[in-house]
Amino acid sequence: MMKTLHGGLRRLASLRLTLACLALAALIALAGDVGGWPTGTLIAVPFVILFVNLAAAIATHGALRTQAGLFGFHLALACLALLAAIDRLSGLSGHVEVTQGTAFDPTLVEARIGPLHPGSLERVRFVQGRFEIDYAPRLKRRETRSTVYVPDDTGNWHPVIVGDDTPLVVGDYRFYTSFNKGFAPLLSYIAADGTIHSGAVHLPSYPLNFFKQGNVWTIPGTGREVKLWLHVPEPVFVEDAPWRFRIPDDAVLVIMDGAQRYELRPGDTVPLGGGRLRYEELRTWMGYTIDYSPMIPWMLAAAATAALSLAWHAIGKLRRSDWDRATGAEERAHVR
Repeated sequence: MMKTLHGGLRRLASLRLTLACLALAALIALAGDVGGWPTGTLIAVPFVILFVNLAAAIATHGALRTQAGLFGFHLALACLALLAAIDRLSGLSGHVEVTQGTAFDPTLVEARIGPLHPGSLERVRFVQGRFEIDYAPRLKRRETRSTVYVPDDTGNWHPVIVGDDTPLVVGDYRFYTSFNKGFAPLLSYIAADGTIHSGAVHLPSYPLNFFKQGNVWTIPGTGREVKLWLHVPEPVFVEDAPWRFRIPDDAVLVIMDGAQRYELRPGDTVPLGGGRLRYEELRTWMGYTIDYSPMIPWMLAAAATAALSLAWHAIGKLRRSDWDRATGAEERAHVR
């Protein structure tokens, strides 16, 4: 029985299995990055197997247990593999668009979510403010500074600046600004019974889609769609000079209801679908990427421990080699 168990552990400790797990993890990661496949949960499988493989190696190879540096290195790698698996199984990677002047709505988030994710995104609260984006010539985006307002324990709201590399951190969630942002006409529809429906329509990302700033909008309570188009006579971007993202001053919102065409400026009202449509103002929207990776600090600690343990082992071997050479030289001199 013990021999069978030992033999099974030795097979699990195989170096070939180690290499196979690493290759499989790399292939899954590549499929996710290049092919766009949902591989977040799948990639946890080779990491779990790798943890078992390294744990079996420690259990069956005496040298790994008697040499402190090697023991620490393999133990840290085993912990790193397990932490990576847990991180993927509990993680979240997603994106969301938030309109200027409105609160973050977790129901609008599109994300890949691990099966062990705690699901606490609804506790995230912030309101989108204005943002500034600097561009270099040829529409190269530089620094993004998005102002959001976050509540404290007393109910007061405080501004926080968010960027591509400066996240809004709420618990273990991290929100980063993305290249995705644009304009959002704020509309109010007054139905025949006096009911008012207000909301913003997000137009395609600007200036990436400066040539097609259109979308469709459904008239509340009717299911009927009309086309919206933002006409910007003078583009706010400059191709051959630095510029800053801003709301255009001369933009006109065009409404296409079948053959009927309306051109609206902020404050204008037109009859539509048995009610009235009022164009309130032109706002902006900001796109955020969301990351939930609670194991990252522990993974960094495990990686640092592995590196230090390997360095300790290597230094020890070098010292022993120097000692052996010195001892051998003394013995040869004594013989002479």
